[in-house]
Amino acid sequence: MNSQISAEELNRLPLPEPIINQNKPLAAELLHQDEEQKNAVLPECPAILNNNGLKGHVGQAGLLIEDLQEDEVADANSEIVPGGQWKPKHCRSKRKVAVVIPYRDRYSHLIRLLNFLFPILQRQLLDFRFIVTEQYGTDLFNKGRIMNAAFRLAEKLQVDCVIFHDVDMFPQDDRTPYDCPEQPRHIGAFVSNLGYHNIFLFRLWYNELVGGVLALTMDDYRSINGYSNLYWAWGGEDDDMGKRLLSQNYTIERPNQEFARFSMLKHGKRKRTAPKLIYKLLETAGSRWEKDGLNDTGKWNIVKLDVKPLYYHLIVDVGKPPKEWQNEK
Repeated sequence: MNSQISAEELNRLPLPEPIINQNKPLAAELLHQDEEQKNAVLPECPAILNNNGLKGHVGQAGLLIEDLQEDEVADANSEIVPGGQWKPKHCRSKRKVAVVIPYRDRYSHLIRLLNFLFPILQRQLLDFRFIVTEQYGTDLFNKGRIMNAAFRLAEKLQVDCVIFHDVDMFPQDDRTPYDCPEQPRHIGAFVSNLGYHNIFLFRLWYNELVGGVLALTMDDYRSINGYSNLYWAWGGEDDDMGKRLLSQNYTIERPNQEFARFSMLKHGKRKRTAPKLIYKLLETAGSRWEKDGLNDTGKWNIVKLDVKPLYYHLIVDVGKPPKEWQNEK
């Protein structure tokens, strides 16, 4: 279950049949549920705003450790169980959280993010697990499809909410709320690049902005039909999600920017491959959502699922991009 294989190696192998039985709970989660039943009489954990165990500002120096390895993180976080799962022992978390990380080619960022978030979510006394969702092969990226596939796994894990979390986003304060929101919460609204000296110059560029880190209840995600499946390469799918939410009269909550700030690790910027195609799709985001999204199940297939010590690792075949996107590439 813990074997590692790269997307490039997978691309050279014949595509196997999906291995998930949609009606059978995962073994790791069953163990988690057994422990939960034993602790059902525990008092409810305090809300994040009332949690006296939080420290406030979180040092960022650890983000510079580029060669951190999974076994090192596992050794340093011995209470984390397979699937990146943890829950407090002395109190009962109100809801279960799944943190979903879309991933491609940034292993060092991923391991640093896991190592950084584990202690923060533990101090917040959350019942959490991590899903790393990776696209099969090396063709044009489709973030929406691998997000939708990860949501289906989150449903199997019977969580109450999902937090979609870019791999290069790091909270600067442990009061930044990672619990389940009452309404869609754009957690990662205020960002600076790591090394940026004036951290007070944060700006929200437009109302539908939801990229970086976004939390949704399971019902809210289903009600707007998840992410669009139609965006390829980089850019567009997050703005589409924001437009979906606003078109259904959701209010996008944003935490207090006095402490809910993020550092973004520097990396090579990816340009939008087909801006004309993206802008054309965005024009119909508020009306297209009913048919284009989570319920369009023929858009992806599960290639492989590993339950690793630090996360559930999902490999997703998203199909071939349409010719017009390939031509733009």
